[in-house]
Amino acid sequence: MELTASIHLSEAQFNLLMMHSALNVLNVLMFEIVMLEESYGASSQSAQLTDDLHQAARSLSDQAASTMLVRNIDDFIGKGERLLAEWKATLTDHLEEFETSERNITEIFDILRIRARELATRADNPDAWEDFDLVTLHHNYVKVLRAIEQNSKGRYRIVYNLAEHDQGAYLVHFVVTSHNNKTIYMPAVLQDIIRDLLANARKYTDPGGSIEAGLYDSGSEIRFVITDTGHGIPAGEIKQVIAFGQRGSNAQTPTRGGGFGLTKAYWYTRHFGGRFWIDSEPEKGTRIELRIPRMQQ
Repeated sequence: MELTASIHLSEAQFNLLMMHSALNVLNVLMFEIVMLEESYGASSQSAQLTDDLHQAARSLSDQAASTMLVRNIDDFIGKGERLLAEWKATLTDHLEEFETSERNITEIFDILRIRARELATRADNPDAWEDFDLVTLHHNYVKVLRAIEQNSKGRYRIVYNLAEHDQGAYLVHFVVTSHNNKTIYMPAVLQDIIRDLLANARKYTDPGGSIEAGLYDSGSEIRFVITDTGHGIPAGEIKQVIAFGQRGSNAQTPTRGGGFGLTKAYWYTRHFGGRFWIDSEPEKGTRIELRIPRMQQ
């Protein structure tokens, strides 16, 4: 089904769309802190960490506050790392789980730095197009999937070989190609959108399922297609799930996202003069396709 409706966003909603990639990382960090508190009990340091993360997440709906956070991300992360070290110093034994989470949090902080740099680079020109090396771009998305797998703490695996696929793993097949076999020229924000759609496909598919995705620069348009064998979307709700904060009524469990990954994908596709399709059936899966006319270099 091709979707063509206009979306009207408030200033705060639009700013959250712009900062969505940072919000996702902050949500993952908050989850890690909650898990540590369940194992080791809350502390003054964990309370401060949680408060700082919540304040940072709330700031993303305000343009001035979010810009300040992005510019000062090293200071924000430095404080978080100090609080984490102080919390660890108050513990005396059974530190293995804490140290595992500490390594995860350090890696997530590194991802937050990268997202902040991307956002800062786009601040003056949110509609900027960039050349992306095919190999590097594909590698970056594999890193995203590995981070998602690691954050599951063993609840599932993500594999890329059919021979490794079982009921505890997601089988992912993702191809990136271009008419020149070297680079893809696309809106920089499309990086975020593809990350979101990959994460959503994983989130709404049970372990044992499959996800296929492809990104292609034809020289005249940019195409991205992703399919999954997940929960699907009820037919009468497909037009509604692109609205800000909306999910399908059959979403089985609460999620840590803001509920606007599809909104962002749809809004930017239309903003760049593109077309957007969703085809879905409950318990069979979903197919999302977007096509954006290619800006000539």
